[in-house]
Amino acid sequence: FNVDSTETFWFSETPNIVASKSWGNNITRICTWARLHNKFSGKDFYLFNVHLDHESQPSREKSTELLMKRINEKTLPVILTGDFNCGDENTAIKTILSGGLIDTYRKLHVKQPNEGTFNSFKGETSGDKIDFIFVTNDFLVKQSEIIRTSYDGKFPSDHFPVTAVIKFLE
Repeated sequence: FNVDSTETFWFSETPNIVASKSWGNNITRICTWARLHNKFSGKDFYLFNVHLDHESQPSREKSTELLMKRINEKTLPVILTGDFNCGDENTAIKTILSGGLIDTYRKLHVKQPNEGTFNSFKGETSGDKIDFIFVTNDFLVKQSEIIRTSYDGKFPSDHFPVTAVIKFLE
């Protein structure tokens, strides 16, 4: 892929001001996006990556409203990834879904107990799946999973990775 353009904005009332914060988040939260060009297929798309606040529900809600506004300004297919710090039933996630994006994991898996992706470096599976890969309907979701691999009982992150195999629709 070639990166055609990229930008970062802050989840705040002043999203273009570096390190700005609003809506009850005590930690700066951002979204970084890139417009990517596939050198082989010639297709372009946007990749957005976010990290929403872990404490403030108003921040998560306002952040996803801003996020969807920015995504809806784009005319190409979109992949959205990140740590959303909330589960499927949260208003913030419902904002994304009502905006037309598809949860790649939920597309292939019905909700089950013990789908938690925050593991505290201990392998815990309780709680909600709070890490997501969303796509616009320009993609076919072929595979998606939560990887729970540990190495000698150690986990490389406090979150389990969520993966997806997707393909552009023809």
